[in-house]
Amino acid sequence: MFISHNRVRMHDTDMAGILYFARQFRFAHDALEEFMESEGLSFQHLFHKEHYVFVIVHAEADYLTPLKIGDLLEVHLGIEKVGSSSFTVSYQIYKTGRTALVGSAKTVHVTLDSKTRMKIPMPATLRHKLLKHLLKVM
Repeated sequence: MFISHNRVRMHDTDMAGILYFARQFRFAHDALEEFMESEGLSFQHLFHKEHYVFVIVHAEADYLTPLKIGDLLEVHLGIEKVGSSSFTVSYQIYKTGRTALVGSAKTVHVTLDSKTRMKIPMPATLRHKLLKHLLKVM
């Protein structure tokens, strides 16, 4: 499980100062970027040095509790599934220091050839990095 920290900013909220529900995906994507960097795969490296990229083909989220400007967050990221050319990332969002889940999200990514943009089998190096964080099903 990888943990990322974030904060609800003014640009994340609506006129009432409450998190706009779609902004949960910003927290998820920020966590994904930090996770990939922690595994030695910054997006800059992926976009300019690798022969592949991965793109989101499905996203879903549940908004469970209103969040307000200044709330400190922990985003718990885990890999739910690794397929031959795709992987699923699960995110649980908590207010820092609390145990109650305030939101969750899931994204499904597919690996593509960086030049042709055609689906390709997942490179072994990426697969290895993802499998280290595979969530255990109980």
